[in-house]
Amino acid sequence: MILFNIKTKLFLVLVLVSIVPIIVVSVSSYRSYTKLVNEQTSLVTSTTIGNSVKSMEDILQNIDRISVTLLQQSSNATAYSTVNDELMKLNTTNDQYEIFMIRSKLKLIFENILLGTNYINGLYLFTPDGKWISYGSSGTDLRLDYIALHDQWYLDTIQRKGDLYVGEVGVKPYIINAKQSIGFSRALYDPNNHEFLGVFMLDCSMSIFDGLKRNPAPSLSNLYLADDQGKILYSTDGQQVGQSLAPNLTSAMEHVNSLSQYKVIQDKIMTVMQKVPGHPWSVVANISLERLYEQYNISQKLLLYIAVSCAVIFLFLSFFLSNLITKPIIELTKMMRKTKSHPFVKIKPKRSKQVDEIGILYHEFDKMMKQIDTHIRESYQNKILTMDSQMKALEAQINSHFLYNTLESINSIAEIEEVESIVVMTKSLGDMFRYSIKTDSERVRVNEELQHVENYMAIQQIRYDDKITFKLLVDPEVRSRHMLKLLLQPLVENAIYHGLENKRGKGSISITGKLQEDRIIFKVCDDGAGMSREQVLELQQLLSQPPEFIAVGQRLKQSIGIKNVHSRIVLYYGDGYGLSINSEMHQGTRITVEIPSL
Repeated sequence: MILFNIKTKLFLVLVLVSIVPIIVVSVSSYRSYTKLVNEQTSLVTSTTIGNSVKSMEDILQNIDRISVTLLQQSSNATAYSTVNDELMKLNTTNDQYEIFMIRSKLKLIFENILLGTNYINGLYLFTPDGKWISYGSSGTDLRLDYIALHDQWYLDTIQRKGDLYVGEVGVKPYIINAKQSIGFSRALYDPNNHEFLGVFMLDCSMSIFDGLKRNPAPSLSNLYLADDQGKILYSTDGQQVGQSLAPNLTSAMEHVNSLSQYKVIQDKIMTVMQKVPGHPWSVVANISLERLYEQYNISQKLLLYIAVSCAVIFLFLSFFLSNLITKPIIELTKMMRKTKSHPFVKIKPKRSKQVDEIGILYHEFDKMMKQIDTHIRESYQNKILTMDSQMKALEAQINSHFLYNTLESINSIAEIEEVESIVVMTKSLGDMFRYSIKTDSERVRVNEELQHVENYMAIQQIRYDDKITFKLLVDPEVRSRHMLKLLLQPLVENAIYHGLENKRGKGSISITGKLQEDRIIFKVCDDGAGMSREQVLELQQLLSQPPEFIAVGQRLKQSIGIKNVHSRIVLYYGDGYGLSINSEMHQGTRITVEIPSL
């Protein structure tokens, strides 16, 4: 039915696709866009807070590292003496000159620390007996009459037993030319006997919080740094330092950690909060959604207009696209129906120049039909090649030259010698004929193939009057495997007629067989005339050629022997198996046979 053809269905789908966006965009565009703005704002804010927290964490880790490693730093480049050693001397001496020298050495270390940072105003070291060593920048220093032993920050630092103490933000009254700053202090102990050596304090300027100023939308949001009591330590607008956060945010700080963020929207204000790892501080961001929506109002209307316009244009294009897309598909359907009634008819693609998916369908369909035709033809040809190779293998066993020489030998021995060698030859010949004409299976046990070779060599050794020595060295585990029959005897025959027959004196042939992983490797070796390099290359090129079938009953000279054996192996087992040849003039020849272990 026309109502349900692909052209009608596609048109209805395209129309539906063009109408649904109009309805969806008209109803939900404002809400969706507002949600998107909220999510993006939240994401940007979360990323900003995360970066701020990471910046604060890096700075605090640096301060922690400075205070922890202070005792192990050397005060002299030539004679090794650590801060720990100098503090122990300072706590046990009242010699003013020695105290002056110790202070000079330690100030050198303080100076190196100050050069490595830009937010430290001063470094101060207080001993348990009230002595102190200071080094400040920009004219800052401790008051000469200052004694820190009874100050609350000093007592809180000692109470922490070596942990870092974070002081309050403010102007330190005991520092000359002091500005608003924050102090970090740690109690120092001898690592060997845990003796209390004093308190080390770093006075840091408010530039330590510069990482909080990287605000992507300063006109819409503000960043704060608050302690665990909700007191604001730092604000990017600089107006709320010392004030407290809203009660709901202060109570929410108990549930905030360094791995997650707390988000809440109240009174068109989005608040995002995250704790600084290892410290009782939290970074807080407030964003005004009302001002944010005012800036994005034009974008929301523009998005709505674009969506409606696109939907209308899509509606007009529906008919054109449905016709354009379905027309080549309908043509392809007609072609497929035609090939169904005429399977091997040659099809000329009507859209040979089309390069889109439809053109690919046309070309692939035509290619598939050709491949099916080629596959069928090759399948029949391979079967004929296999049968022809089997016939050639049989011919190799009963060729006239072999029968003539064998029967002549039997006749000569029968006339001259009246010995049992006639029995041996006739029995061996009979066994060979029976083995060659076996048709129950193409595969035999390796042991049967070796017995066939031994029968052949028994005849040849009698014929050549023990001129040829034969050795069979095949592993017992190989003998129980299976192989394609009539593979080894043609190679032995080739070794005799082309290698040993023209050799003066005695010659030898050996067959070795062993397993290598999943393969059986046979090697047929002789010490005969051998071949020149050119002959070896010519023979290797011959083996590399695919099996060729001319016609039943016709034979090529090269097909009998090595080429025939190689072709049978490739046709039966595949291209990964076959023969390889190594030979040198007057040194002999070695033929390697590789077949799968079955």
